[in-house]
Amino acid sequence: MKRLVLLVALLIATTGCAPKFDYANLDSLLKAGDCVASKEMIKTRQSDYGSHAQLLYHLDCAMIYYECGDLKNAAAEFSEADEMAQALWTKSLSAGAASYLVNDLVIDYPGEDFERALINLMAAFTYIRDGNYESALVECRKLNTLLTEYNDQYEKKNVYKEDALGRYISGILSEIDGEYSEAYIYYYEALRAYKDYNTAYGTPTPPSLYADLLRVAVPADRLSEAKKLTKGFTGTTPSYRSARKKGRVIYVQLNGKAPKKVEDKITHMAPTGPISIAFPRYVTFPRGCTDSSLTLKDDKGNTLTSPATVAEDITAIAVKNLDDRKTRIWTKTIARAVAKQVAVHAAAKEIEKEQGEFAGMLAQLAGQVAASATEKADTRSWRTLPGQIFLTSRFVEPGEYKAFAGNCSVVDTYLETINVKAGQTVFVFNHTMH
Repeated sequence: MKRLVLLVALLIATTGCAPKFDYANLDSLLKAGDCVASKEMIKTRQSDYGSHAQLLYHLDCAMIYYECGDLKNAAAEFSEADEMAQALWTKSLSAGAASYLVNDLVIDYPGEDFERALINLMAAFTYIRDGNYESALVECRKLNTLLTEYNDQYEKKNVYKEDALGRYISGILSEIDGEYSEAYIYYYEALRAYKDYNTAYGTPTPPSLYADLLRVAVPADRLSEAKKLTKGFTGTTPSYRSARKKGRVIYVQLNGKAPKKVEDKITHMAPTGPISIAFPRYVTFPRGCTDSSLTLKDDKGNTLTSPATVAEDITAIAVKNLDDRKTRIWTKTIARAVAKQVAVHAAAKEIEKEQGEFAGMLAQLAGQVAASATEKADTRSWRTLPGQIFLTSRFVEPGEYKAFAGNCSVVDTYLETINVKAGQTVFVFNHTMH
């Protein structure tokens, strides 16, 4: 009996738990614009994440600071999260053995692949908002190193091994830095990645990307190649020379809520007791708006409106990414269930030899119940991400402009006043996540 008691105690003692953080309350606070209460809430609820989901704590802290305009603290939290995610991802393969005994919640959460990529992208946005383009470019280079690792690691196992928007932003920042050959390569990689995005997630290539590739192809001395790559593009774009006399406005809108993971559990009543298999799936949130635009108004009364397109559908990426891993998740879950059954059966047989058939049967049942109760799906995810990211780009004459957002076909939501100089790129950010 001692062997079974120890086995049951081990299962119960090591059962992991998903974070208990109150996201509904946080969402209400952010929707009301109460940044003081939001930051206070996250700082006093670190223990709600549990010891194995501290990466999510730092990511949620970073996003709250980001939304509230506390960019220094946001950058610090993203930096800590990036280092933690890198270490955990490296460790995850060797640490996975423990989860075969109980469940995936007993190991540290290293983040989904796309979540890790979005750490660098969101950190880049943070630095851009703070006017620190140099650090933003560093984050983009980290992102591109990560994507290279994914390509080396996964080959054709996962659809998500490229981040098209991350590549695109890398190109924009490289162009700002005057690194035209580097910018051309990033734009080329973004163009290639968006072809995969269109197939996998239904996300088309932003029209401005074709124009950007054609424009930087001139100083990069790759115009002939660029024309072949953009064959069929019918949009208009300023030439490289004329663009230098204008300013460029990049509009980025974080919209909606990222999906959340929930548990699906199947329990089969076998002759020896219940056998459970648990696995995660994403639940998506309805999108309040499906359209977006940026309107610029100058002091002469002129109005320029540019429609924005979805450049990163985080919801679609999350769902597809999990779907890609479904077979591997099922394989691991079934193997874990079998391992528990073998351990329980061996303990029950030993008890049967020592104390008789009835005692062995009771031991088998108790072990099966414990094994079933400890079978839990890993429902951890980065819940404070947006559901999608809109983007548009436009060249304008130098001058001062009032920037307005258009959402749900409603225009004139004032954002800020910007001053655009010749040869300068200005970013305008908008957040409609709540």
